[in-house]
Amino acid sequence: MVKDLSDSTRQLAQAERDKAWSQMARQVAHEIKNPLTPIKLEIQRLIRLKQNNNPRWEEKFDQVAAVVLEHIQILSDTANEFSTFAKLYTEEPVLIDLDKTLKDQLTIFDNRENIVFSYIGLEEAYVMAPRPQLIRVFVNLITNAIQAVEIQQKEAEDKGEKVDMGRILICLRNSTKEGYYDIVFDDNGPGVKGENLDKLFTPNFTTKTGGTGLGLAICRNIIQKCEGEITYQKSFSLNGASFIVTIPSIRKP
Repeated sequence: MVKDLSDSTRQLAQAERDKAWSQMARQVAHEIKNPLTPIKLEIQRLIRLKQNNNPRWEEKFDQVAAVVLEHIQILSDTANEFSTFAKLYTEEPVLIDLDKTLKDQLTIFDNRENIVFSYIGLEEAYVMAPRPQLIRVFVNLITNAIQAVEIQQKEAEDKGEKVDMGRILICLRNSTKEGYYDIVFDDNGPGVKGENLDKLFTPNFTTKTGGTGLGLAICRNIIQKCEGEITYQKSFSLNGASFIVTIPSIRKP
């Protein structure tokens, strides 16, 4: 009975993986097809203008080039996102110093005149996780915070309103859930609208122009693989977005 149960569990896990990859294959095709259509249409339009000796084709060239480059970047981003998803099942967990890792990422981003970064750390905070994947989660959440803040600043500038200094706070702390750490990413951007909360971690959902809609979905998969969770709430300290990564702690050997 134990052997049969074990075999059934393995078969069920394999079936779930096969289903996930089947869905992912369809999604890849969908994500690739979307940018290819405007690329094709713009180039065809440019070719017709040139074949008809229309002098406007040279004027149109810069516009077409910009559209093509933008959609090539979308294709590149999509490929990177799916590559990350594939690696979820191949990269082994290693011992990670969360405090040092977060400080390293902040060093990369903390170079903007329009945003102030703050960090509250916790020494001797270790976890077991696939390092490149966990760093990708941190980078994605920091990047999202930066984009939210800068979009709000630009909207205020366009309206002739006062542009507030952007603020991003990252806090590493012991979680209220015993045996876990929380990594909190707060910003003073607009936050997530109520009607979008249920779709926030859903693949293909994005409010950003040119976004793949995969970033937060992949972040959630990575954290779940680490036996943790990622949640969203309104930031109490900065009044914008607050993403909380909760991940199991481990003692350093």
